[in-house]
Amino acid sequence: MLTSVDQGFALGTNEAPEKCPNSGNNTKPSLRSRIEIIHDIKMLVPAGSPEPEDEQVLSQLANLTQELTKVYQAAGQLREDPFADAWNRRVHCYRDLVAEQVKGRRILVTGGNGCVGSQLIQELKTFEPEKIICLDLWLDESSSLNEDHDSVEQFTFYNIDIRDQNELEKVFLQEKPDLVFHLAAIRLPGMAEQRVRDAVLTNIMGTHNVIRFCEKYGVKKCIFSSTGKASRYVTGEVYAATKKVCEWLFDQAARSGLTVYGMVRFTHMLDNSAACEQFDQKVRHGKIVNIHAPDKYVCGQNVHEAVSLLLNSLVVSKPGELEFLVCRNLGWPVETLEVALYKILQSGKNIPIYFQGSPVGYEEGFFRGNVDWDDPSAFNLLVNAIEKVSSRVDASGDFIVTPVLPCCFERLEAELAAVRKVLNDPTSADSQIKQALAECIMKVACSIYSQAPIELLSKVLNWGTDPEYLQLDGATLDSHQPTIRLFIESLSAKYRNSASHSVGHSGSLSTR
Repeated sequence: MLTSVDQGFALGTNEAPEKCPNSGNNTKPSLRSRIEIIHDIKMLVPAGSPEPEDEQVLSQLANLTQELTKVYQAAGQLREDPFADAWNRRVHCYRDLVAEQVKGRRILVTGGNGCVGSQLIQELKTFEPEKIICLDLWLDESSSLNEDHDSVEQFTFYNIDIRDQNELEKVFLQEKPDLVFHLAAIRLPGMAEQRVRDAVLTNIMGTHNVIRFCEKYGVKKCIFSSTGKASRYVTGEVYAATKKVCEWLFDQAARSGLTVYGMVRFTHMLDNSAACEQFDQKVRHGKIVNIHAPDKYVCGQNVHEAVSLLLNSLVVSKPGELEFLVCRNLGWPVETLEVALYKILQSGKNIPIYFQGSPVGYEEGFFRGNVDWDDPSAFNLLVNAIEKVSSRVDASGDFIVTPVLPCCFERLEAELAAVRKVLNDPTSADSQIKQALAECIMKVACSIYSQAPIELLSKVLNWGTDPEYLQLDGATLDSHQPTIRLFIESLSAKYRNSASHSVGHSGSLSTR
């Protein structure tokens, strides 16, 4: 459970007071607890308040921030970058097997100018492909991709939008790629909430275009980059929802098409972390640092791990089924508050923090039923408890390989048609598009989880609604209402099907 209690963050409460030779009672006053200090910060600037500008408030916040820093230090934290292990991790790459698939091939990378895409292209060059085709809407003149390509006979960049069917088809027709890595997306959850229509058009309809042309132009393999947020059973957040739909589209294509498809799920990418970039910028300019909330945790991942995942997915992918790879060891989740305090401490500046509250796109809390508590040692935030039943560890021991749970494709097509109808109406508000997307997620997810064993569904629901842990998290059942609704509807469908089968079976016996 990702709470301060389970993380052992009862800081400053278990230490015996130190001796103080110059004091009358011969003891040094103990530090206030982390909880007390955070409470005071929240009282000064309640969540949802505008960024404070009053000098007196800023001074008080700075003092509280220093006090909080000392509490973390007393607990042995802030000695090194909280993400140090994640920055330095490396995972296995099946280079010989990757080389067999890449050498002499024509490779298209959508989103190739991005953080992961550009690093992927640099790595692909070492396998001597015939040609690399980079496609991106973002034109980065400073990118290393524009410098030299001595190890590749040809390199071509296309500045186009994957939503543009005509332009995208021209690329497939002209370049005839053998392999495709599909990374292009609106990737920031906050931006997806601000530009709902663009996010759905790019992430879902753009992906549909890529799949369509992979099939039409005989692409041998296509690898898709998804997100750990797609492990949620259901979601109302736009970015996570679009990625869930994409996973279902790729699974549908894998089961019915000729191209072989593979997939990876990434977690918080440190090399282009929006949160870390924001912290760095605020600290650099000596400005107050805004943090969503205390007790917010993320697992970090570096770009080298991401590239290895993508390349290994080429090796693991097989016809007729979609499986996804995740890194097996993501370390223990890191608190974003600790990251901010570390950066402030390293700067040597007296910079205050405050808790702004979770903005749209980052509101959904952790549902405890995502983890298999019968086997918590295999904890991995990128694979949910129901997916975990079918997962396996690869030969290197560095990756978890999991089949995508199949949905009802008729239901998927019907729900996507409803989403398209709203999208195609220029008068539709973002809220209407978001609602249609949420209903799509709910109904398709129900078609998946209603196929799971009743015992497993019941366990997941019980884990996620345990009152003891909800209280520790400061959450209520309402916090997880969509997920609870999903499991109740899935269980109801399961019981209905079971009852119907029993009646039918009984009837057939009675006619003998």
